[in-house]
Amino acid sequence: MAGNLGYDWIVGGSLPELGRHSAAKHEIFDAYVGAYIRTLTKSHRTRALNLTIVDGFCGGGRYTLDGGQVDGSPLRMLAAVDRVRAEVAAARTLGIAINVDFVFVDANRNHIDFLRDLLESEGHGSRIGRDIHILTSKFEEVSGDVIARIQARGRAHRSLFFLDQYGWSSVTFATIRKIMAALQNPEVVLTFMVDHLVNLLNDRMIDTAGLAAVDLGRSDVQDMLQMKQMRGWKRFIQNTLYEHIQRNTGADYYTPFFIHPEGGSNRDYWLLHLSKHHSAREEMGKIHWGMENTFEHFGRAGFNSLGFNPSEDVRKDMLDFGFNDNARTRSENAVVDQLARMLHARAAAGKGPLTKKELFASHCNEAPVIGEIVDAALVELRKAQDVIITGKDGALRRSVKTFAWDDEIKVSREPGLFSVFDQRAA
Repeated sequence: MAGNLGYDWIVGGSLPELGRHSAAKHEIFDAYVGAYIRTLTKSHRTRALNLTIVDGFCGGGRYTLDGGQVDGSPLRMLAAVDRVRAEVAAARTLGIAINVDFVFVDANRNHIDFLRDLLESEGHGSRIGRDIHILTSKFEEVSGDVIARIQARGRAHRSLFFLDQYGWSSVTFATIRKIMAALQNPEVVLTFMVDHLVNLLNDRMIDTAGLAAVDLGRSDVQDMLQMKQMRGWKRFIQNTLYEHIQRNTGADYYTPFFIHPEGGSNRDYWLLHLSKHHSAREEMGKIHWGMENTFEHFGRAGFNSLGFNPSEDVRKDMLDFGFNDNARTRSENAVVDQLARMLHARAAAGKGPLTKKELFASHCNEAPVIGEIVDAALVELRKAQDVIITGKDGALRRSVKTFAWDDEIKVSREPGLFSVFDQRAA
């Protein structure tokens, strides 16, 4: 994140201090780049991968932390690709070409000069203009050129956009929609300072450029101002904004996670992962569960966790949880209960079986649920003889504990003695 107070770079000057919340974000970026490449090179039939990584607010690339120096997102992404490239090469008998272009964007000339100098000092100078492209501009102003660059590299358009903005309006939703519409396989990781927006919300903000950037009109603002009179108003507004983002970014899958910066909870912001594929949402979810206690999910356990019932206390059963073992257990228990109800209702309505992918895709956006949690719930329901699960070839999945995305789930006509449906779906 560049451009905010305290994050400034100038060649020969002192380094800015990296906040621990930003260090956590960089860990996520680093881990996801590795997971992304491993996933897409898993098949031995894959001979090449073309990927473009865009850092839209790259900054100068180095900070201080705890008295030492640490790399920022540009150098961490370069290092992450080098590590996973070596890892994949060691695991593959036949070679694979992992071709990654990096696009580093920052509107501040001093930041870009510092980054360029840093890259050269770290031995990357010869790559600038070849596979490392540095742009001195606002991301909004060069987004079209970046999209065209990705399109020119082939039809798959595999691309990761890390848009670590300061605030909420430096990246317009129109630009995100353009990315999603113009490219086949884009993913966007967007920082959205939701508390900053919520805390500043007032009548004077109506019709401002900042709100227009995220497609919030006069009526939207007036509705949210009315919510400020309600108990638990902040969560209502945050939920409204989340639903607004779902409707207006053009992404099919979303992963919202809260970051609590040091210095108080009134400056929370979201790290939003936006994609067009369920597998991308799954991999990002795994990263968060694997780095427990770094981020938080804001809602109830299991599916439909961000939905609020106006007739209930919005604080009831809320999970301000880190991604730890306790939260995992609560999520697994909640999903067993919820799957029982959902599948029972589906059967009662005369609907046929559904695949694990259909089940996951239709409910994952509002939850911290990942495929492993769904699998654990399905194992419990199968053990209780509540469901029958079959593979794509029709074979019964009697004993496996990990299910394929195209495995089919249907309600058993003869539930067992300890049926979850009988206990919970009534």
